[in-house]
Amino acid sequence: MKSNRLKDLKHKYDNIEIPDRLDDVIMDAFNMNNKKDSKKTVVRWSIIAASICVIVGTVNLSPTFASTFENIPVLGNVIKIINFKNYRINKNGYDVSIDVPSVEGLKDKDLEYKLNNEFEAEGKDMYNEYLSEIKDLEELGEEGRTYGKTWYEVINENDDILSLVIYNYCAQGSSNTTRKFYNIDKKNETVLTLEGMFEGSDYVNIISKNIISQMRERTKQNPEDVYWIDDEIYNFEQIKKDQGFYINSNNELVICFDKYEVAPGSSGLVEFKIPKSVTNQLMNN
Repeated sequence: MKSNRLKDLKHKYDNIEIPDRLDDVIMDAFNMNNKKDSKKTVVRWSIIAASICVIVGTVNLSPTFASTFENIPVLGNVIKIINFKNYRINKNGYDVSIDVPSVEGLKDKDLEYKLNNEFEAEGKDMYNEYLSEIKDLEELGEEGRTYGKTWYEVINENDDILSLVIYNYCAQGSSNTTRKFYNIDKKNETVLTLEGMFEGSDYVNIISKNIISQMRERTKQNPEDVYWIDDEIYNFEQIKKDQGFYINSNNELVICFDKYEVAPGSSGLVEFKIPKSVTNQLMNN
């Protein structure tokens, strides 16, 4: 019985088909025998050849393995933000630096092009605006006193969302900072908007009421924390339909206001986290 099994195994072993390219690999290994370490070389190539046989044999014998082998994900395709360009001005009393971001890795190349074109256009427009101011001053024989800086920051990134903010700071006697936000849905490859997320709901009024409530609570906790509500001159009533926002690391909506927008300049940039109980209700409408 044992003798027959051995003969049967030997017969199967002798009839294993070896891929044509494998013959070339093994011959290449044997052609190196003139070297002193020829024995080690043959052993090394024999191991490689055996490994190839195992893989080829398993793929041929197992359709499931073959399917898995074909569907191994390729690493890469990571959406990232890089520095595309820096505009620099240092003349006639102007000290200006403008960083222009660029997004890479989107499968939707039309969206990638649109975003990068917008980043570049806004950076260039700002640069040209500063140059125009300098030219006007030079024609008057005057010197400016301006410091300007534009930069960007990824304020949150996870498997679902990439939130990018571009800051624009300018000081000419007094100073001001503005921000522009971009929230990229990485899975669906689209730019999120309040209107798109809360379509069909009265999100402007509902979110605004929550923010006003938070303003009152903050002032109650700290009387110096003042907001422009219930004021005859400056009175915040509601957010804009395209109000700046980002999604934080807890997947909460954060509504953002620039300096002077809803509070005195001493408050700086102001933000309000909107409770999930509010946003979930809006998304379910």
